[in-house]
Amino acid sequence: MGRGVDVDELALFAGILKGSDMKTEKKEFPHGVVYLGDCQEVLASLEKNSAEVCVTSPPYNLCKRYSDGGHSKTSRSMTEKYSKWYSDDMPEWEYQGWQQSVIHEMVRVCKSSIFYNHKVRYAWHGRNLFRSESNLHHPMDWLNKFPIWCEIIWDRCGIGNPSRRYHIQEERIYQIGKPKKWDNPEGLTNIWKIPPSRNDGHVCTFPEKLVENCILPTTEEGDTVIDPFLGSGTTAIVAIKHDRRFIGIESDPEYFELACQNIDKQYQKVNEPQTLLNIRYFSEEKAEF
Repeated sequence: MGRGVDVDELALFAGILKGSDMKTEKKEFPHGVVYLGDCQEVLASLEKNSAEVCVTSPPYNLCKRYSDGGHSKTSRSMTEKYSKWYSDDMPEWEYQGWQQSVIHEMVRVCKSSIFYNHKVRYAWHGRNLFRSESNLHHPMDWLNKFPIWCEIIWDRCGIGNPSRRYHIQEERIYQIGKPKKWDNPEGLTNIWKIPPSRNDGHVCTFPEKLVENCILPTTEEGDTVIDPFLGSGTTAIVAIKHDRRFIGIESDPEYFELACQNIDKQYQKVNEPQTLLNIRYFSEEKAEF
């Protein structure tokens, strides 16, 4: 599955490559905290078992090379926006190693399951190290060393990615690790028909229902949910709505500000205080392990 490359060995190498000189900042809220910084560095600074579950969707490494018949203006603006903080055109071996090293940190930080959203990708421009072997990259290429408890199919309800192939309208959510808590009164199956969210200032926004499906069966009120690729803040907003705590991490300053604004708006809706709190629950000291 690893295309002839040992992603275990590459994880450490990719972790070194992804090191950042970004100065970490944070904003605290009554239910949690949002960090502006490199996700690996922030995760490494958190204590073991700081959160109950993780819900996240990393960048997909979709390539930022364009031609007249290639990517849309939307995808171009997205990758150009992010290019200062991470490369969306990493060599595939480096990307897989980076993702595996981030997941290793998620496993350390979380007591229970990790809900990891990704999708099957096709290599387009011969840019990948593995192009001569295959043009299809599957999330299990780097997830196969982790304990997958469930593979969830996210049916985007007819919203597909246009190409010369049949429209691809599904993505995957991998539940890594057995949940410590489980309560599924809705009788959810592993196929979720949820249309994607639009028009909140982020091009890849999680639908709130998707986050609810992840956290409501696996957490209780007062538990902490973490999202190391917070984006526009949906995971934190859903946590607030259901009396969970949250830790969010975002590397892009504009999306950090957007997430904080969206969280503030959620507090305004429920008339909760906007005063920033010093929450001792979150430690900035690097964990000993």
